[in-house]
Amino acid sequence: MTLLAGIIFAGYRSSNQKGKSARANMLLVEQDLNVSKKEGNTVAQKPVNDEEWLTFKNESELKIRDHEVRIIELKIKVKTQEEIFDAPARKKIANLEQQNKYAKSRLENFEKSPSNWDSFKYGFNNEMDAIENALKDLSFVTRN
Repeated sequence: MTLLAGIIFAGYRSSNQKGKSARANMLLVEQDLNVSKKEGNTVAQKPVNDEEWLTFKNESELKIRDHEVRIIELKIKVKTQEEIFDAPARKKIANLEQQNKYAKSRLENFEKSPSNWDSFKYGFNNEMDAIENALKDLSFVTRN
């Protein structure tokens, strides 16, 4: 019984200590943010200019629509040629469809409440490239 109480008490301390550590880390992050603001290190809140944003948005919407069409084509091939496609390939197609929907919603959300333009643009372009590469890989598999 005493041993059990000791184990419980030791476990309580470690979670309590973890909480203190997490709070200390949050304070450090807040201090860094406050120092950054005082020094004038502000993050760009909007795109460099409206023309750049509109160009980026239009190109991205075209890519998203192209991905949607290609995903639909792959889904049709899966239905007509089920013996060729294994479960992992069908799962990849479903995953790509979800990634494409997520990219579309990210684009819409950024327009509603712009945040760090450079970070968004870099991350969004990486996501679009990843979807494009996965679609190419799946298209190559379906041709064989």
